[in-house]
Amino acid sequence: MTIATSVYRNYSPAGQGIGVMPLVENARVLEIGFGSGDLLRALLARNNEVYGTDVSERIVETARENGLGNVFLVDVSETPLPFADDLFDAVYCYEVFEHLTNPYRLFVEIRRVLRAGCPLFFSVPSQEYSMGYGPGRHTFVYPGLLERHNLERFFTQMYFKIEAYRENTDGIIHHRNYRLTNMKHLGLPDVMEVIIGDYPVPTLYGEILDAQSLEQEIDRETQPYFDVLEGVVQAEDWHSFDSIAGIILRYYPEHYMLHLKMAEIALRAENREKARHLLGNILTMAGLPESVAAEIRITLTHI
Repeated sequence: MTIATSVYRNYSPAGQGIGVMPLVENARVLEIGFGSGDLLRALLARNNEVYGTDVSERIVETARENGLGNVFLVDVSETPLPFADDLFDAVYCYEVFEHLTNPYRLFVEIRRVLRAGCPLFFSVPSQEYSMGYGPGRHTFVYPGLLERHNLERFFTQMYFKIEAYRENTDGIIHHRNYRLTNMKHLGLPDVMEVIIGDYPVPTLYGEILDAQSLEQEIDRETQPYFDVLEGVVQAEDWHSFDSIAGIILRYYPEHYMLHLKMAEIALRAENREKARHLLGNILTMAGLPESVAAEIRITLTHI
């Protein structure tokens, strides 16, 4: 038995419940970490077929004694969910994630049993406000992961799209509440496969992030290459410049803003031939805004 299982096998229900997020109707629904069972009963009242899992033996036994069927004793950090692929129309998971020794496994399993395009209703305490070790405070197994920026990047890497967000700020512990959509897609690599592969950001997350967020992620991904480019042009190492630029061109062949940044670096280093070549490539791109093309043509006449 793991330490986590021994700690939580007889814990008492806590955290948020009914009223946190909308209740679906006429669906097959799973709640992970159902605790008191109040949310399961509220979902039953909406004509749903409900299932629940919890790591506490006492909670599962009490739920069965109180007439709740389809409830299972599962440590989602260690054990697969006992359900078939694509079984559920919605999943609820409140105040569970922060307790897990293996949060990655939780999302892999939710992604598996939840149908594509269906919602995950999810909540966690806000680490920035709620982290602590004394009475009324909240500790986290992986505290950095619970910072909002990191948590939302984790959602993206697991192919869940953020549809709605709000915070509960009453009381000592603040909570983050999300409605996520399962964006799983055949052919997209799991994050563990991404670790050992090379992928452009739009291929992985183009359907998940909005345009602004996607641009920010591309900038974050490519900035280290541009930092190196700045260094090699100062050393007049144009061979290395071409090698690094080739990587950017290979993965983002139609992303004109990145090509413009490379041309600007070449111009600042007074390599006009390199700048002309890069700007000329941009003019061949399909879908290039005419306003951008016009500015490039004017720049080319002055180089």
